[in-house]
Amino acid sequence: MTTTEKRITAARPQVARAAARASVALYERDGLEVPQWIRDAAEGRPATPPAEQP
Repeated sequence: MTTTEKRITAARPQVARAAARASVALYERDGLEVPQWIRDAAEGRPATPPAEQP
């Protein structure tokens, strides 16, 4: 494993939380209800998105 791979792996939870916070802001700006799993991800709690419907 290279130094770059270690750095990227360590940053993923922070990036995921930042992306979820941005999603919450966009939902709220558009006046839409924010799914709970996105709020959970934004707060750093384990979150599982719902299964996709066919």
